Order: sequence, then structure tokens, then C-alpha cells
Amino acid sequence: MVTGKNNPKPVNTESCPQPDGFFSDRLNSIIPTSDGSVTLMGPCGETYHSTGGAVAESQYVYIECGFRHYMEQREAAGFLPKVVNIFELGLGTGLNALLTYRETLRNNFPDSVQINYRAVETNPLEPDIWEKMDYAQTEKEKAFFHQMHLGPWDEPFVPTSGFTLIKMKENYLDLTLYDPIHVVYYDAFSPAVQPDLWTYEAIGKLIPVLKGNSVLTTYSCKGSFRQALHDVGFSIEKLPGTGKKRHILRAVYGSHNSLITGVSNASMAK
Repeated sequence: MVTGKNNPKPVNTESCPQPDGFFSDRLNSIIPTSDGSVTLMGPCGETYHSTGGAVAESQYVYIECGFRHYMEQREAAGFLPKVVNIFELGLGTGLNALLTYRETLRNNFPDSVQINYRAVETNPLEPDIWEKMDYAQTEKEKAFFHQMHLGPWDEPFVPTSGFTLIKMKENYLDLTLYDPIHVVYYDAFSPAVQPDLWTYEAIGKLIPVLKGNSVLTTYSCKGSFRQALHDVGFSIEKLPGTGKKRHILRAVYGSHNSLITGVSNASMAK
């Protein structure tokens, strides 16, 4: 999930009243999930991914409802982009990055399409932890997964033509973004655990670099977060959830003049 996700701070002590170290014996322990993939135990007893299916959740929320949706809608409108910049809040296990890489390879995008993936992470996982996350399906994916974690920070990693990854070791709230962003994977720990990342101020970090029709997806449908997105210019859509989640959220920036249709603020009232 999130920047700083394997660090118990910041933690909302009212929502997580146990003393420091209460979950320390389980932190970063491997947790099996319903689809056969695994996740990690994070702060306050919250896992990195849904125990209803780690890979299934990430594939649905971020690939199908985020990246793939953006590409399909742009292509349908006759504007297949030459560059797609994806920003992930929290490299974490690297699952979302791996699935995006897999999606890029499987879709055989034209050579003219460049996917740039940037992820921020405060506390990267140690090799003895991420090596246990058996998400790769091929040797090519395994090589990508290892190099993604082992490679240097703030330097481009180009595993294949048309795909570049840069990971940034920095606190998201201290980060200044410069390049345009078309797709956002908002994958912080829950508002109960990391409340500072689900605020108007946190979303405001993205506004200067968002483009019209930029798509943000996340697993959380917290009302105050939806309101913050609406207030800065997003249209909101609650979508059916996956696993144990009833709903997930997709938001499209500036979509009142959008090429991407089917998004309504009516769900704000739900």
C-alpha cells in the first residue's frame, strides 16, 4: 500500500489505541489471502492488501478500474496517448507496479506509447520480506520484481521498451511533483491508520500536475475523502467492490469537460 506503510507512524492513536509495539511481533508477517496470493501485516494489525485476495484486489482496483479504464476511454475517444504517467502513493510490496508492467506487456501498446511509473515510499521493505511475495508469473516478471526492489532510488529503471519506473524514497507529504500525472493509484493504509493521507491537503499535492481526465482509484470510499476529491475538482464514482469490500472509488479530474464519461457526482450523496 502506502508510503511509510511498514512504519507504524503516523498512526491514529484514537483508532488504534494499543500501545506502541502491540503488533510488532506480527509486523511484516506473511498473511495468506483468499485468491491464493499473500500479503503482509502492517501497522495496527492492518494488512497491506485485502485478505479477500491481494492480487485480485490490486488487479481490479488499480489496473482494471484505473490504468486500463484510462487507456480504453482515451482510445475510444480517438486520443490514444503517447505518454501515460502513473503515480503510486506507496510502492510497498511492489504488487501494483508488477501488475502494471504485466498489463503493459499483455496489451502490446504501440511503440509510440510510453508508460512512466513513479512510486513514492518512505520505508522500503527489506529483501528478506519482499522475496517472500511470490507474485511473478514468468521469469521476466521475476526479474522485474527483483530489480524494482534492488535498484537505486530516483533513477530510471527500464525493464522493456515503452516502460520506465522511478521509485522515490520520500514522504509523500514532503514531495513536490513536477511531471504531469494521468493515472493515480491512491493506495495508502486506511484513514484510521494514516489519516493525514486522506485529507484535502494530501489531495492538494496532486492538483498542480493532474491533467484533464486524470483518473484516481482507491479501495476506500470514506465520505470525507470523497468530499475532498469533489472540492478540488474530481467527479466521483463508487464502483462495486471486490473481496470483502462493498465499494471502491474512482475519481476523474476535471471531467465536467471530460472525454471519459459515465462518472457522476451523484454518488457523493450515497
